[in-house]
Amino acid sequence: MRNAILTVISLLLFSNYVFISCQPEVYIDQSEEINLHEGWMLQSSNIIDARGDEISKSGFQTNEWYETTVPSTVLASLVSNEVYQNIFFSDNLSKIPKEQFEKPWWYRKEFYIEELSEDSNFQLVFEGINYKANIWLNGELLAAKEVVEQPFRMFRFDITEKVKKGKNCLAVEIIPPVKGDLTIGYVDWNPWPPDNNMGIWRPVKLLKTGKISIKNVFVKPSLNTETMLDASLSISAVLTNHTDSQVTGEVNCEIEGLEVKKEFTLQANEIRKIELSPTEYSELNMKNPRIWWPVNLGDPNLYNMTISAIINNTVSDKKTVRFGIRDVKDYINEDGFRGYMINGEKILIRGAGWVDDILLNDTDEKVKAQVEYVKHMDFNTIRLEGFWGRNKKIYEYADENGLLIMTGWSCQWEWEEYCGRPQDDKYMSINKDEFDLHARAYEDQVLWLRNHPSVFLWVYGSDKLLPPGLEKELNQFIVLEDGTRQTLGSCAETESDLSGPSAVKMRGPYSYVTPNYWYEDSLAGGAFGFNTETGPGIQPSPLESIKKMMPEDHLWPIDNIWEYHLGRNEFATFKFWIKPFNNRYGEENNLEDFTFKAQMANYEAIRPMLEAFAVNKHKATGVIQWMLNSAMPGMLWQLYDWYLMPNGAFYGAKTACRPLNIVYNYKDKNIYLTNEFRKSFNNLQVEIKVLDINSKEVLSKSVEGKINKNSSVLIYEMPALENISTTYFLDLKLKGSDGEVISNNFYWLSTKDDICDYENSKWFITENSEFADLTGINTLPQTKLNITHNYTEDKNKQYIEVSLENDSDKLAFFVELTMKGKNSGLTILPVFWEDNYVSILPGEKKVIKGYYYKKDLEDDEPLFSYKGWNVTIELPAR
Repeated sequence: MRNAILTVISLLLFSNYVFISCQPEVYIDQSEEINLHEGWMLQSSNIIDARGDEISKSGFQTNEWYETTVPSTVLASLVSNEVYQNIFFSDNLSKIPKEQFEKPWWYRKEFYIEELSEDSNFQLVFEGINYKANIWLNGELLAAKEVVEQPFRMFRFDITEKVKKGKNCLAVEIIPPVKGDLTIGYVDWNPWPPDNNMGIWRPVKLLKTGKISIKNVFVKPSLNTETMLDASLSISAVLTNHTDSQVTGEVNCEIEGLEVKKEFTLQANEIRKIELSPTEYSELNMKNPRIWWPVNLGDPNLYNMTISAIINNTVSDKKTVRFGIRDVKDYINEDGFRGYMINGEKILIRGAGWVDDILLNDTDEKVKAQVEYVKHMDFNTIRLEGFWGRNKKIYEYADENGLLIMTGWSCQWEWEEYCGRPQDDKYMSINKDEFDLHARAYEDQVLWLRNHPSVFLWVYGSDKLLPPGLEKELNQFIVLEDGTRQTLGSCAETESDLSGPSAVKMRGPYSYVTPNYWYEDSLAGGAFGFNTETGPGIQPSPLESIKKMMPEDHLWPIDNIWEYHLGRNEFATFKFWIKPFNNRYGEENNLEDFTFKAQMANYEAIRPMLEAFAVNKHKATGVIQWMLNSAMPGMLWQLYDWYLMPNGAFYGAKTACRPLNIVYNYKDKNIYLTNEFRKSFNNLQVEIKVLDINSKEVLSKSVEGKINKNSSVLIYEMPALENISTTYFLDLKLKGSDGEVISNNFYWLSTKDDICDYENSKWFITENSEFADLTGINTLPQTKLNITHNYTEDKNKQYIEVSLENDSDKLAFFVELTMKGKNSGLTILPVFWEDNYVSILPGEKKVIKGYYYKKDLEDDEPLFSYKGWNVTIELPAR
């Protein structure tokens, strides 16, 4: 009998039917993660006459409570319940009573547990509470406000002994921030929310595991940037034994077919960090890895890893993380300014500053659209002044789109006006006895985000430094727990006793400056070094958005309601914007012409800022437009507005950030090529045309050119232009060797120079003593365009291709293309035109493509329309 059994085993092992060994191991999975999103109730403590032990018991009546979801701030919940409506229309937000938010509010949630077993363990995770909380579960205090404090702390509670089979009741008493609390804020960007964002603003999760749980999983990549052919991975995770007995098991890591295992033994209630190194496991040394690259430098390749803790063929817990293989370093240029290298390549940082919705309730869909906008403009970076994001979506979408993120604390914490604390000239307003609180909050964010390749920089302070003791603690933590990216002490020019000079600058401007400023200025915000926040100030929305936010009796002229939709302090007025606008473009007396001409000003103001930094690379190492978006409908510091409507600055930025571009230098008045790619280009064709105000061709020149990788080069010295109209036009085209247009850049210029009054510059603005004269555009003769368009579609998108042909002898200036719903009359948003606000020369034909997502049409029909400054509209058939 024994021999017969051995014969059978031999056949199974060595025959062609070894199907037994090919089957993957089958495990029982005890792990589960539940997002406690739905089914919450909310009410003010002014209304509730009950204690936490009562509210958190089954049977407590919530008939008079508001239904809500989590995450949601208190005000966001009240808005969703229509207690307050149209809060962004006019100045309605300012009329919401603030007193109601000075008392605690209660969140209540019932959840069910179907089965309890001897091996089951449960943990409750709060990823963000503003500002303090008392947390109750099933009639017992789980955590008190002395522990649950600070909006960026993340809390994990073992509730195994407190839960029961069936219904469980959770009650959270939210205690609002008061003057002096370091909390979420909006500085001078916009009005503040009346509730100061009190509430549960990030997810609450219920985790079920077996005896062993896993947290803080990290995949640390190391890339050989000399060859780009080798990389290694170091994996770590923290295991917790939730039992009173010794537990032995195995950690199993799977990365797209690669598998490594490590045995462990944890003593009773032991918490241990377990590590799998490439020295110990040769499988973690990779050949020809797929590398994560920022936009325009390569593909943003990503990997997925699942790590499991297995005990006796049972998955006690598992986590899945996504990561990228990339290398981040910094360098100091010849002028002493800091720059950054990704995978060994110097990169000109070009990006903009992000802010979350003022109610902290951006949908995932809206976040995704905005990240797509950033990539669409060919920006490579998003700066977060504050650890924004009601969840991880902005970081995930940035990973997928090859966008870099720099994130850290806000200057909200640095100025007495905003944080309510005495301010220090050098350091953030954090007291010594608070170091542990705020260190743990920052560390929580690092552990939460460190697997995201998009996050390339941990920023400590915005305008100021951390106190040295706190900086030292964080430096040590980040070296120990990360080590894959850089830290920056401050986004301003500061010098730390520990880390030395920041070697970046924050010298403004923040209000309108004329285009020449960016090329001329050599002391403040001009195109040198890394300007971490700057921009040309006010950027009015197009007419459609203005009508959404303004009452009809305040639509025109500009008044206090317009200015309510700006910022605070120096940024609560149009006066620094309207003076140059009127002097350069001519004063307008009606809303429609004003808002359309404002898009010209938006376009013309943002483009030279971004182009100047490209022309001056690597003397210039980076620039962050202040800002990208708005927390509410507004007209300050935005490339698109709260409704997702792009303005002229959006397309000015998109033109300026083309990775291979042709550019006019407003200082020396010559023509340059700029190249962001990792490859050189030869046999390029450059076409230069100058037209006067009557569309007469004054100059026409063609030259050949080439450009090295990641560089800029002077390609043509412009001659002096004589006997030309005061306002004139410059058309630049860059073509490949095949004759296809790579870049078309069109400028409206003046023989009368803008002259900046540098001697009287302020921290936020350099005004002018003289202005260019662009008023000639007001006399442009009307012309017509022959326009056709057609649609195609795929599963998710509708595409449009528009042909614009100018068979007249007159320039068609500043033509806006729009896709609207036929019935709604509203622009389909978000919308992605490859170019917009275009000008078409006499005899020229342009083809412009765009797309939108079909779901955003909302069962309407698409209707194409256009408008030009001097173009008679003859709409083509649909």
